[in-house]
Amino acid sequence: MPGLLIRWRQLSGPERACLGVLALTLAAWTLMPVIPQDPAYHRFADQRILLRIPRAADVLSSIAFLLVGLAVIALLASRHRARFSTATEAGLWCIAVGFIGTGVGSAWYHLEPNDATLGWDRLPMTLVFAGVLGAAIAQRVGANFAWLSLCFLIPLGIASVAYWRLAGDLSLYVTLQFGGLAALPVLLVASRRRDDPFPWWWIIGAYALAKLFEAADQTIWEATNGMIAGHALKHLAAAAAGIAAFRPLRAVAADARRQLR
Repeated sequence: MPGLLIRWRQLSGPERACLGVLALTLAAWTLMPVIPQDPAYHRFADQRILLRIPRAADVLSSIAFLLVGLAVIALLASRHRARFSTATEAGLWCIAVGFIGTGVGSAWYHLEPNDATLGWDRLPMTLVFAGVLGAAIAQRVGANFAWLSLCFLIPLGIASVAYWRLAGDLSLYVTLQFGGLAALPVLLVASRRRDDPFPWWWIIGAYALAKLFEAADQTIWEATNGMIAGHALKHLAAAAAGIAAFRPLRAVAADARRQLR
């Protein structure tokens, strides 16, 4: 016990904040009741068919994830990327691959909404969540702690989706998603760094807006007289969060091009 206390005191403030939020998140999960998947979740407001595509707005807006992910992989694979630590890059790769998987999984799910296809939508999203936290930890805490976080969060995210599909309980998935959303601002407040180029607060705001759009799917559909529903706007807002996350990569590439002129 004294050894653990000494190790705790040796941790930095941001490291303690990260571990504290993680511990609280897992503790909260043990106290949560079973959360079944609501069958009504699959009944989206916009049921229009376009080009023979059912629920076309939700299907086609999923392509935004795919486009962002592909663009970012092109930037990460270029020779202009190397101003970030390998741990930060690992987090960005997780986000990019997760965005591509989410684009494919989301389109597939909206073509045929059911629990089975929803699993393939949610699975790559856990990679995005892990990548965002991993990159933020790499920038604000350190590379070693970021690697440990990625090695823990990626399999835990996959396990949360598998647990839902096997046990019919969404509690772990929900806990990780909203626990991660809470962990990021705690980390930002606990570790103020002016040299961090990532617009984390914009990312948090865009993601929170996406969740609001999702919750207001039917309300927005009715308010716009059937022009657009909230779920398609959710996709676009979440894709905008991805664009914000990768803005520093575009800046690095632009600087490199200017130096070559």
